[in-house]
Amino acid sequence: MSNLTEETRKVARTWFEALTSGDFETALNTLDENVEWINYSIVPGYNDDMKWIGTVHGREAVLGTLQIFTGAVDVKSERLINLVADGDQAFGVIDEVSVVKETGVEFHIEFIQSLTVRDGKIVRWKSYTDPSEIIRALRGDKPEEVAV
Repeated sequence: MSNLTEETRKVARTWFEALTSGDFETALNTLDENVEWINYSIVPGYNDDMKWIGTVHGREAVLGTLQIFTGAVDVKSERLINLVADGDQAFGVIDEVSVVKETGVEFHIEFIQSLTVRDGKIVRWKSYTDPSEIIRALRGDKPEEVAV
């Protein structure tokens, strides 16, 4: 494994351990001051119920989006289930169970976070998931019971 890959893996592991344990100070300290944070693309009328999504730049802007998220959603569990690092790129798969505070409806998702690491800091972060479960919960729609 190259030194670059080892450094990327170390930064990514610190990010994911801090994130999944709720240690936002440590998590934010892994981000470059001018980080590019891409949390989905907004599609008006579809996923814009998720007020924390979109692209922002800088650690303070990221903190703002995280505050919007944690104001709307109570994270019950979040765990890293896979981490791959190569060169300055890392990809983590996260399993999350959360409840929307306003509706009381739970959602369960898996999502991928793509990280680019330079000089020991995350300079680019991008998230990928199917947001349908989140949107359903935000709108207060409970999941259908599945007949067996």
